[in-house]
Amino acid sequence: MLNFNNFKKEVKVWMSQNPNGSEIELLDFCEDIIPANQYVANKWVIDETVSWYKHVLDNRKKEFAYEQDVD
Repeated sequence: MLNFNNFKKEVKVWMSQNPNGSEIELLDFCEDIIPANQYVANKWVIDETVSWYKHVLDNRKKEFAYEQDVD
């Protein structure tokens, strides 16, 4: 069974090490850290993680645009 706490920690470490990472790069990373025999049962975790990351990236773009407007 996939340890979700470890999965989340690994994703957070990846994010800090890849501040300009793309959704596709995160998807590849997630697929690599889930064992092949557990992939099908945990595909939803990858989908949720990438969806959340897309939201994070959108917020970063909005914050950057706001900072540019303020300056």
